[in-house]
Amino acid sequence: MFARNKINIFDYSDYRKFLREFYEVEKSLDPTFSYRVFATAVDMDASLLLKILQGKRHVSPKCIESFVQFFRFKEGKAEYFREMVAYGKAKNDEQVRRHFETLQKMRPLACRELDEARYRYFQQWFYPMIRSALDVFNYRGPQDAASLGDSCVPKLTATQVQGAVDALLQLGLAQKRKDGRIVPTEAHIKTKERWFSASISEYQQNIADLARRSIAETPREERDISTLTMALDSSQIEKIREILAETRKSIVNVVNAMPSKICDSVYQLNFQLFPMMKKVK
Repeated sequence: MFARNKINIFDYSDYRKFLREFYEVEKSLDPTFSYRVFATAVDMDASLLLKILQGKRHVSPKCIESFVQFFRFKEGKAEYFREMVAYGKAKNDEQVRRHFETLQKMRPLACRELDEARYRYFQQWFYPMIRSALDVFNYRGPQDAASLGDSCVPKLTATQVQGAVDALLQLGLAQKRKDGRIVPTEAHIKTKERWFSASISEYQQNIADLARRSIAETPREERDISTLTMALDSSQIEKIREILAETRKSIVNVVNAMPSKICDSVYQLNFQLFPMMKKVK
């Protein structure tokens, strides 16, 4: 198979994407290569292989070893492929995080740097906050890290601040201007990786904890925390979502109209809507 040496398994964390792209590369090199040929090579029914590539089914433990033999994986790559399958089968956020972190440890440094930076961005609640703070704070390098950290609520260490800035620069979410000041860019992180939703959940938990702390630690005149408990038809929840989305958009428009030079603070705004009771039908 021509594509075996042209596609690097360590560039992937999604085993189905790895298999799909292997098939596409092999097909481009050898027009006679088909799903049936691929399936026969891994001792599998062609219809089952197609469902796996489409994301409708998972590889069974027996088939995992057939793929390992087909690709002629040595021990390191074989174990990495097995872990990719486990990651793909993870059923909850904790399992997703555990398997993703194991995959990262197994990858060569050159293959994992960007993914690790993206992962840390959502793992560390203060990374997005530091990004916004760069609009307000005249940050020019590590010499300013301690000062920025002291301005944060809660306070951050110089190491935490500089680590966040380094990640932002690596991800293209911040840049150094000609005058030496580091400022945010307009870029956004877009990812469809499985770890994304797990990391977002952890980030939201951390932010909720900060909101709880602010009730005791932040003066009333510097915050606005209100609650609303209501009975509603749960089938109409999408209408509430639409109102919240429009509200977020309106607030973003107001904030975007503020010149960064007049901004002096970074605020966190949370919208939280969740069920507290549901009638048994």
